[in-house]
Amino acid sequence: MLNRRLAVVSGLAVLSAVAFAPKAGAQTVDINFSGTVTGTCAFSGTTAGALGQNSPNSWVEGAGGIPGMSTAFSAATTTVNCTSGGTVSVSAPVKVAAPAAFVDTVKQALVYDATANAYTSAGGPFDSVLWNQTTAPLAIPANTNRTLRVGVVAGVRNFGVGAPPAGTYNYKVTLTATPN
Repeated sequence: MLNRRLAVVSGLAVLSAVAFAPKAGAQTVDINFSGTVTGTCAFSGTTAGALGQNSPNSWVEGAGGIPGMSTAFSAATTTVNCTSGGTVSVSAPVKVAAPAAFVDTVKQALVYDATANAYTSAGGPFDSVLWNQTTAPLAIPANTNRTLRVGVVAGVRNFGVGAPPAGTYNYKVTLTATPN
């Protein structure tokens, strides 16, 4: 019986030595994670504008819907949303198609932000009133859908002196949204 007790006590001593023995050579390391999340801007709901002659003048225009502009031909529209806020700038119009005889020494685009009543423009200048707007980019607040109207004028600023030649006219402008 003594041997049996001695065997049980010895077995428990060995088990506790194994179970509670310090782990030799154990090491730890902290692993960090980092990154940069950048803001994004996205356009949606874009519709094309319509160009026409603002009779009897010598240019084509598409700016209807922008306050103070002719209502005969419609401005384009688009909606922009920037997750961290941002700015929108516009390029001068680029002629894609027009009759060969059409002279477009002045080409200008105008962007109107109906919510903030702010304008920005590029190209031109077409005149010193409605088209004479700042060229500074429009500020876009964070996470807000902002509807923009985009107008275009191209030709020669000559009131009442001849209509643009008959034909198909196609101009494009590029809007650039830059997140903060």
